[in-house]
Amino acid sequence: MRFFVFLPLCVSCILVSSLQAQPARHLPDEQAFLADIPQITSATRFTQTLTDAPVSVTVIDRAMISASGAQNLPDLFRLVPGFQVFHVNTNKYGVTYHGMSDDFPNRLEVMIDGRSVYMPLISAPDWTSLGLHLEDIERIEVIRGSNTATHGSNAFMGAINIITRIPAAEPRAALVYTQGSLGTQEGHARLTQLTPHGHYRLSMTHHTNEGSQRYQDSAQRNYLNLAASFTPTLSDQIDLNLGIDRGHKEIGSFKKADSIAVRQDYEADFQHLRWQHYLDTHNKLVISAYRNSLNLKEAAPTVYDFANFLGFTNPNSVQLAYAKSTAELNPGLRFSGENGYTRQQDLQVTYDYDQSNIQHSSGVGIRHDLGRSDTLFQNGHISATRYRAFNNFQMDLTPEWVLNLGALYEKQASAADAKSFRSALNYHASIDTTLRLGYSYSERLPSLAEQYGNASIFLPGPTGPIIYDQISIENPDLKAENIRSLELGITKEFNRIPGYLDLKVFSEKVNDSISSFWIYTDDMEDQRVRNNQNIGNLQNTGSELQLRLQPTDKLWLSLAYSYTRARHEKWATGKINKDGNINYFNRPPHAPRHTFGGLVNWSPLHNLNLSLAHYYMDHVFWQEGDRKRPYNRTDVRLSKQWDLSADQTLEAALTVQNIANKTYQEFYDLHDFERRTFLQLKLKYH
Repeated sequence: MRFFVFLPLCVSCILVSSLQAQPARHLPDEQAFLADIPQITSATRFTQTLTDAPVSVTVIDRAMISASGAQNLPDLFRLVPGFQVFHVNTNKYGVTYHGMSDDFPNRLEVMIDGRSVYMPLISAPDWTSLGLHLEDIERIEVIRGSNTATHGSNAFMGAINIITRIPAAEPRAALVYTQGSLGTQEGHARLTQLTPHGHYRLSMTHHTNEGSQRYQDSAQRNYLNLAASFTPTLSDQIDLNLGIDRGHKEIGSFKKADSIAVRQDYEADFQHLRWQHYLDTHNKLVISAYRNSLNLKEAAPTVYDFANFLGFTNPNSVQLAYAKSTAELNPGLRFSGENGYTRQQDLQVTYDYDQSNIQHSSGVGIRHDLGRSDTLFQNGHISATRYRAFNNFQMDLTPEWVLNLGALYEKQASAADAKSFRSALNYHASIDTTLRLGYSYSERLPSLAEQYGNASIFLPGPTGPIIYDQISIENPDLKAENIRSLELGITKEFNRIPGYLDLKVFSEKVNDSISSFWIYTDDMEDQRVRNNQNIGNLQNTGSELQLRLQPTDKLWLSLAYSYTRARHEKWATGKINKDGNINYFNRPPHAPRHTFGGLVNWSPLHNLNLSLAHYYMDHVFWQEGDRKRPYNRTDVRLSKQWDLSADQTLEAALTVQNIANKTYQEFYDLHDFERRTFLQLKLKYH
């Protein structure tokens, strides 16, 4: 199987040879943007080209978002090398990098315009409460590799920064309506205005769907967000983002034929203020403050739910009385385990310097996390304050050699600290070829849920409550997990045809990883309790390939392939037997060996567009999920645009996902992904 490590390199050589032989073509600038080497800001906090970045980066731009036919944000990451996306339920998603994940992927930072949406209550982002529509997004920068030196603990394996559209560059108004499979209906409206004080955009969406036929795991969402940008002076810019998101979804662990969906209501809101002050042409001060909150509310189980839980199929009056007493002893119990309130507040001050051959970004920040849940934290609400200091530095040593250095220090009050460091040396071998050698050492502090999760189920006893099931116990002594990453990259820009190829070969070693561990207790003969410990060790090696091409002004394509070999010494769950010996229970593979995502877009006419996307994922065993077989999925999208007037356009788009109609599962064996069809109408006022 080692052959597959070098497969992308072989493909690269063949493509380079064939492309260099093609005749030169002149393409209009507006058609060639996809194939240009992009500029990015998320890898180091300052602007640099992809070929100067210290780590591999994928950019999902506006053209890819539209052509993909994606109906939700996570679907877009199927086009990123090394990323895996899965539907846990119809309206609950997981996004992870290099596998090793459960239904709450917890080692990937997700940001919107630099604002973290990683929720400490669930140790992951909640993708369905972000208050964000795909039409709001300008581009997404995906850092493929540990980025803790820039963005802290949450970016342990990588980082995603979703960059929203600038109000000044948008149409005055837009209306979007989508209807299709799963009983989906969605209405979206946008209004953009220029005022004497700046630009603003108001975006609102109403979405409903009925969920899968088997579980009726439906959802409803209503969200509103405001983006505004002001320039009170020539030296100052103020950006403001506000949003609310309200709704509900049906969730559940669909591992058995008799599994049921439970309703979860949610309320989310966010506020983000960013002030940039230019001291002069080379120096800038940036102050950023934001607040996120998320309230997940699942209805309390009924007495009959408790009776069923206790095994009373047709309960009599005595059994119902016992079930009622059990319910009274467990007022905070929710069967899904996703119930509670979480809030995150963050303040950061950054100083940026850019002159001649040197750029750097230095700063300090403070973040306060709060979690309150009778379900997850039976000892009460939990909070933690973290402080951080960071510096990212780039120097052009010569026209050919570029050095990147980055470091970050995090300290949690009255707890552990974490140190992260990254270095990279880029060599521009020629005007179109760049080599990169990068190394990083990163540490990740535990989240609130990992460190303080504590839950038990009690039953009435002769002299008082007794523990029926001790689900989890806290471990306040958790220390930081760490990862050592080494990557060798090559970026090749084609000069005969617009496009570029990015190849990465990597090795990453994870030590002291925080993993769920089962301990058999002495006081309960057949019971076990979950405890998070620094027990996991894993090594990933492999390669990733990303190819962007625009052979003609009517055709472009984007291909992403990854090969990952995951080897572990200790991972996932284990148990301490009553004799004191540790029995590790590992279920490989924790990462799919091969993944592929490809998107081809063709515009035979200026107002007609056809795109084809194909995704493949090798077999994998998700923690808390099931062992999934390999699957292929092909999506097609056809759109037609009409000019209704000089300033009005109408677009109709038909998207068919999984057009081959071969049903497959992405996380649970009994949760199907079948053929899905959506029709979208989009009216724009320019």
